[in-house]
Amino acid sequence: MLFRNLALSLFLSCLIIQEANAASEHQDLVVAVIFAEGLPFYGFDEKTQQTSGLFNDILLKLAQSLQMDLQFAPTARNKIEQDIISAKADVGFLAPKWLNAPESMVFSDPVLTYQHAFYGLVAPQKNVSLGSQVKGKTVCLRENYSYPELEDWLEKGELTPVRVSRETRLFDMLQLSRCDLVYTNTLRAQWTISSHDFDKAVYQLGTLDAIDKIPLAFSQSWLSRMPDINAAIADMRRSGELKQIIDKNMALKYVRR
Repeated sequence: MLFRNLALSLFLSCLIIQEANAASEHQDLVVAVIFAEGLPFYGFDEKTQQTSGLFNDILLKLAQSLQMDLQFAPTARNKIEQDIISAKADVGFLAPKWLNAPESMVFSDPVLTYQHAFYGLVAPQKNVSLGSQVKGKTVCLRENYSYPELEDWLEKGELTPVRVSRETRLFDMLQLSRCDLVYTNTLRAQWTISSHDFDKAVYQLGTLDAIDKIPLAFSQSWLSRMPDINAAIADMRRSGELKQIIDKNMALKYVRR
C-alpha cells in the first residue's frame, strides 16, 4: 500500500512538473523578424537593448491580450517561413503569396495594408503610362524577396533588377544613381522620404494597383487560438489603437547610429 501511494505521488509530481514546463515553454510569443528590417517596421538599439517600430508595438499589444511576453528572433528573410514551421518562432508578418508553403501556416485577419510603388528621381510624366516610365530601367529590389507582380517584366528583361541586402539601403542606392528606380511598399517609402534629408527629391511614379493586406502568419499549432488573435486585432482596429500605433511610428525620425 505504501509503495502504491509513493508511486502515485511520484507520478503526480512528474505530471505537475511537465505541465509547468509546458506552460513555461509557451509564455513567450516569439516573433521571426528580418534582422536588417529597419524602421518603421522593426528597430533594435544595441545600446539600450530596446526594440521599436510597428511590429514591436502591434505585437506587444497582442502578446498582452494573450497574456504572453514578447520576444523577437531576428533571422534572414529567406529563413522566416521555415523558422515558424519548425517552431523556432511562433509568428511573423507574412502574406501567403510570399511563401513557399502557405498551407503549412494559419493566417490572422489583415493587420497592415499598403501598396507597392515605383520611386525615382524624375517627376512622373502626365498622360504617360507607368509601364512606359519604368521599362528599360534598373530597379533596386530587396535581396531574397519575391515580386510576383513584376515577374513578367523581369523575365522579359524590361526591368533590370539591382538586388540590395538591406531595406534601408534602397533609397541610398537611388540617391547614388546605382539604380534608376526603387520598388518598395508605400509605408516604407513614406517613412523613409519624410524622415531623411535627401539631397535629391524622390517622386512616386505610381503603383500597379494591387493592395497588400498583411496578416500574421502562425504555425498550424496555433489554429485553436486564432479566434482570440483575430478578436484582439479587431479590438485594436475598432478602438483606433492600431491607427495610433501606425501614426506614431510613421512620425519617427531617422537617427543615424
